[in-house]
Formats: sequence, structure tokens, C-alpha cells
Amino acid sequence: MSHDDGDRGGLPRASLEDLERIPVGPDAGSYSSEDWEQLRDLAVGRMQDGDLPAGTRIRWGRLALAALSGKYPEGRSQRLVIESARVRAYLIREFGPDATDPARDLPALRADVLRNLGMPRETAARLADGWRALPRDQMLRLRLARNMLSALHPVLPLLGDEEAVTDDLRAWLELAPRLP
Repeated sequence: MSHDDGDRGGLPRASLEDLERIPVGPDAGSYSSEDWEQLRDLAVGRMQDGDLPAGTRIRWGRLALAALSGKYPEGRSQRLVIESARVRAYLIREFGPDATDPARDLPALRADVLRNLGMPRETAARLADGWRALPRDQMLRLRLARNMLSALHPVLPLLGDEEAVTDDLRAWLELAPRLP
């Protein structure tokens, strides 16, 4: 993406439409993780720009999610889940949930986070009190779980009480402050 070093850093001076084509274009695989991070940063900034129309901000949010897929080509890593959950939660909080939009599908976001926590809640609860004595890799697993859960706090008021999975999520969110 290092085409022009204007105020976008190494991103090309291009319209939103042109930037939306980058993740699906034939050269998408040639961009570095840093290029994708730069595109994500730009897209998140524009997504949060309250002077832009809602529809445009949602498109910037979708571009941020596409850039994350480029940044993490190995697939559903926990870091990808954390970063995408933050973008998705922002979009849901700002523009409301929409089951027809994968970027704003609240039940899908909740399920994605719960599915990728990396351990059962009972295990996390057992490890939480003595986390300082754990091996580094276990501490990091608990930290990643906490970071995933923290992305859901802004949309918690939008969750209904109708499903058992919501109860599980609420229990996880109560546990999160005890995690490293």
C-alpha cells in the first residue's frame, strides 16, 4: 500500500470505494501486516468520525474488518477476534444491531466471542485467583479472554435476557475483572 506518503501515511490517496477494493483485489495477498494495520487505523478513524453520514461510517467499519482479515491471514486467532469484536461492538452501539449485516449482528458477535475464549468459564474462574503464579502462556490465555470480553461491555445493555447463552456471557463478564 506504500504508494503515496501523504497524510494517510503509506496508503494510496484513494476514495472509500477504491480502498474497499483493496481487500478483495488481486494484490491483496502482497500487502504486509503493517499495510493492513495502517488501513485498519484509517478505517477505524473514519468509522468514528461523527461528521460523516451513518451509512458511510458503517462502510468504513466494514473496511476496518476486512483489513483485519488481511492483517491476520492465518484465520480466527484470538487477536483477530479481539480487534474485530471491538469494531463490531462499536458499530452495534452506534448504529444498532442488524441481523442482516455481519458487522452488526449482535448474536453472532456474542457467539463469536464465547466460542473463542479458549477455555471453559469454570477453568478461567479456578485460575483467576492465582493467575500471578501461573506460567506465562496461561496468563496470556486469561488476558486474551479478558480482552475479548471487554469488547462486549459497550453492547451489554442491548443483549436480551431470553437466552441461556446470555446468562453464560454475563457470568463471564462478572469474572473478567478477576482476570489479568
